[in-house]
Amino acid sequence: MIAEAGLELVPSSIQDHPSVKNYAKKIGRRPDEVLLQTSYHYRVMTERKLPFWWKRGRPDMIHFSLLTALSTPLFMERKLNVYVSTLQDKLILIDHNLRLPKSYFRFEGVIMNLFKDKVIRDPSNKTNLIELKDNITFEEAIHEVVRPDKTIGFSINGSPSSLNEVITENVKDAKNYCFVVGGFQRGHFGNDITRTLDRIYAISHYGLESHIVIARILYECEKLT
Repeated sequence: MIAEAGLELVPSSIQDHPSVKNYAKKIGRRPDEVLLQTSYHYRVMTERKLPFWWKRGRPDMIHFSLLTALSTPLFMERKLNVYVSTLQDKLILIDHNLRLPKSYFRFEGVIMNLFKDKVIRDPSNKTNLIELKDNITFEEAIHEVVRPDKTIGFSINGSPSSLNEVITENVKDAKNYCFVVGGFQRGHFGNDITRTLDRIYAISHYGLESHIVIARILYECEKLT
């Protein structure tokens, strides 16, 4: 699961700002329909002191991370379920038949439509390819939707360990396990995240980007299959 993901529509408190209006006009959307992005909205995010602004406005990070996870043999073989939990308590569920656009601009369009319609369906058979649920905290997502035997987080603040040790030590005594990686650019997991995790590990003394951590985790998992 990608937790505290910086993926959201522009909040109402800054929709009147010129940078928001100009970008919305550029892509043919209303200000309340566009994704918050630090590339375009950093100044207004900081000037108006959006809460936790340093964790927000990075849909590109989520795109990279999802492309990494959904391109693995584990996902293609339906041995991996992928979820995105956002800072605003929204949960995104992804079907194994989803083929995520590799172009960021196409991905942006898909996610904006998802926030608007709550679901993207396969036109051929009407199944849900990607679905958004509102008002689900991370803890609720873990206990009510994912329901793993063990929940393991990765953070530079965790206990130092090699990734091989993390995987072999935890996977051997749990049939269903959930690995949690942050979906934000700066900072650390909030208290509501850390209290839900069974273990937190640091696999590097560097602050690795989320898609790198995901790639390494899933590669180690593939060795066990």
